[in-house]
Amino acid sequence: KNMKILSLSLLLLLAATVSASVPGLIELVDSKTIFGNVAELLEKEKLSINYANCRSWHLGVETSNIIDFDTVPANCKDYVEDYLITSKQYQYDSKTVCKEAYFYAKGLALKNDTVNVWIFDLDDTLLSSIPYYAKYGYGTEKTDPGAYWLWLGTGASTPGLPEALHLYQNIIELGIEPIILSDRWKLWKNVTLDNLEAAGVTYWKHLILKPNGSNLRQVVYKSKVRKSLVKKGYNIVGNIGDQWADLVEDTPGRVFKLPNPLYYVPS
Repeated sequence: KNMKILSLSLLLLLAATVSASVPGLIELVDSKTIFGNVAELLEKEKLSINYANCRSWHLGVETSNIIDFDTVPANCKDYVEDYLITSKQYQYDSKTVCKEAYFYAKGLALKNDTVNVWIFDLDDTLLSSIPYYAKYGYGTEKTDPGAYWLWLGTGASTPGLPEALHLYQNIIELGIEPIILSDRWKLWKNVTLDNLEAAGVTYWKHLILKPNGSNLRQVVYKSKVRKSLVKKGYNIVGNIGDQWADLVEDTPGRVFKLPNPLYYVPS
């Protein structure tokens, strides 16, 4: 007992000594104000803060640990360009995802009493928006809301993504019907049809575009469509997209997430 009292006394003496030699140390460590100021600073700076390792930043984006960002960090422009264009790592990563999706689909026991379908997102899944974002520093420059859609409306080219297009063909060969579910408004239907034809996508069970003027968040809109398809008797066996907003919220079947370091859609 005496030893416990002695140990406690020594600890109190040590704490008093440290506190005296470094005024306000204990108050500093315990202060919520300090952490509040740091959080406020981070909120103001957002992704203007440099990332020492852009590959690690990208991992945080893909795993949905880094969310709600408006632009790619300025110092990661060269990394994103290299990832998407120069190194072809984007193609390799996309191929890995699509290969796993194919192996999964190939092993399915498809139902005979319904229509088995696979849902494909459109932009940055079957078709690429890289030509647009390349004009704005590969996502490092902020653009006006809706600028991408206006760019689409001009009839701009959105090339196909080879790996996802290959999966699309494989899915059809397996006897699974493709459904293309896009966040594009119906306003851009003709442009979309031209884009798909140019990419070699000429068959689908349904091409579903968002009602003109709809302000539904992507995650809510796509969830409602999937629920509607299930109610109509479709068996959704798989779903692939480049944003978690394409894939979460009551999603039947297995989901596959393609890489996209260019932008973030809230989920």
